[in-house]
Amino acid sequence: MPASPELDPPQDEDTLLVRASQAGDLDSFDRLVMKHQPAIAAVLFRFSSQRADLEDMTQETFIRAWRALPSWQPIKPFIHWLKRIAVNVALESCRKHRRSPLSRLADDGEKKINLIPSETSTPASDEARHILSHLPPDRRTILTLLYLEQMPLSEIAGHLGISLANAKIKSFRARNQLRTLLKHHGYSADPSI
Repeated sequence: MPASPELDPPQDEDTLLVRASQAGDLDSFDRLVMKHQPAIAAVLFRFSSQRADLEDMTQETFIRAWRALPSWQPIKPFIHWLKRIAVNVALESCRKHRRSPLSRLADDGEKKINLIPSETSTPASDEARHILSHLPPDRRTILTLLYLEQMPLSEIAGHLGISLANAKIKSFRARNQLRTLLKHHGYSADPSI
């Protein structure tokens, strides 16, 4: 027996737009692109600051999302699914151009971190990015994906091509170094980091 409309769970705007897009509504997909393009560009910027590469990777992310849209299920928020596609696109681009996924962070340091404003850019998040810029690239990448992108360690390991155990060790060492940096910048060390 079909559920009555009153018993259906409420759906967020993304879910409604995705469902319409899955039904062939291109305007709904355009709205999803316009809504999420800044966040996707911010994720991809961590892998390449070259405007042409960034535009190509952003476009490729949305092309892949469109192709995979029929299989999307609202188990997790749409933006998480989209960011996972973006990271895969960025890692493939790094492999294709034979550069490390960490090279962009190593080359640019803190100078270009905030060129693309994050949708959640605040003085606190800007300072967090500044402090993170003092970490070595591999540790900065792990912490950025873990805390700023809220990616589970198992996914980080897969994206970076390392074992889960290695990802855990790297994140442990990165958190310890971050704790030291926070103390140096006058913050009390939070044991949960």
